[in-house]
Amino acid sequence: MVDPLVLFCLFIFMVMILLEVPMPFAMVASTLIYSLWNGQSLIMYAQRTASSFSDYTLLAIPAFLFVGCFMNEIGLTALIFKFCGDMIGHIPGGLGHANILASMVFAGMSGSALADAGGLGNIEVKAMRDAGYDEEFSVAVTAASSAIGPIIPPSINFVVYGFMTQTSSVALFIGGLIPGVIMGITMMIWVYIAVKYFHVKAPMTPKASAKERLQSLWKALPALSAPILLIIGILTGVFTTTECGVVAGIYCLALGFYYRKVNVKLLVEALKQTLTTTCMTTFLIATGAVFNWMLITGGVVDFLTTLLLSMDSVAMTLLVLNVILLILGCFMGSMSILIMMAPLLVSLATGLNLNLVHLGVLSVLNMTLSLITPPMAPSLFTTCRIVNVKFEGALKHALPFMIPLVGTLLLITYVPECVLWLPRVFGFL
Repeated sequence: MVDPLVLFCLFIFMVMILLEVPMPFAMVASTLIYSLWNGQSLIMYAQRTASSFSDYTLLAIPAFLFVGCFMNEIGLTALIFKFCGDMIGHIPGGLGHANILASMVFAGMSGSALADAGGLGNIEVKAMRDAGYDEEFSVAVTAASSAIGPIIPPSINFVVYGFMTQTSSVALFIGGLIPGVIMGITMMIWVYIAVKYFHVKAPMTPKASAKERLQSLWKALPALSAPILLIIGILTGVFTTTECGVVAGIYCLALGFYYRKVNVKLLVEALKQTLTTTCMTTFLIATGAVFNWMLITGGVVDFLTTLLLSMDSVAMTLLVLNVILLILGCFMGSMSILIMMAPLLVSLATGLNLNLVHLGVLSVLNMTLSLITPPMAPSLFTTCRIVNVKFEGALKHALPFMIPLVGTLLLITYVPECVLWLPRVFGFL
């Protein structure tokens, strides 16, 4: 039975969210009411907060955030997109395909959707606009393709989920590889369909010569080598999750010196952005640990678990779980949802004999859909703001990308081997 006080505290929590109170403060306020009413010692706050900061794996978060910020500052994103454009820019919807391919490469280094949208966004949209592409369609492709960021390894969301559920982050990284590739391919298919059959303005661009392609490859090769190096290191077990982040940061710093882009001002700016985002993320994790304690103690997790387990089939339970995650994603950030839902996902995995790696990739992919769906649509808003395009116009082109994204989600939901096959092959399951 759910404690009525918990329901009251959750009501307070939702009211604060609607009033746009930052998520960590809303969590602290609601759990503080519950603790004080029950006579719980506030020492518990210090204990749970300290334990959440003590996990070695979380050191990967500032490392990957630094990579995303630093790559933008030294211009690696432009080299990546130029190479992708020269390779496939001449086919129907070519720069749209290059946009998606560049996001897949960038995802292999930054692990963040908003880093993708913010870093590649301006470059990609400008190149597509200059080539005569529909500007609103260009923004939509950029925002939608950024959804690959949290899926293709490395991924900050996988690090947080792994910490909250005590699941191997390396297994999650490897499990996200095939779904991320499927996402990219299906979005490219949709770009082709939109250009070919829905007459989206996308002029054919001249085919780059063999010499131009080789020059582009040579310039971008150091940057392109980074995701290959990281993925090989993860697959072979050479890197742990944290070591992977540190290696990525050192490699990007070396590239900055190689391209002669590093200076004190640039480095300070990248570190400042990294520090700001890291503080926000770790504060959310710390307060989430206490908030989850309230949900478990108050019986909310047990109630939801019993409700979901009472359904006729595992397939129906997974469908309802996806719907819940989709609804939450429309109003809350993915990191907050992962932290809040972690206890429920662990209970479901135990009750239904599901694999936590499968549920983790499913949950993170599910929440990438909210990146382009209102009312929040953070990736779409970010890209629109950067390139000064109306949100409403970009939204009409972005929503059809839900077809390949939802299709990929349903595929991995009901065909778990899409996620679990690679981790099994490399001995992480």
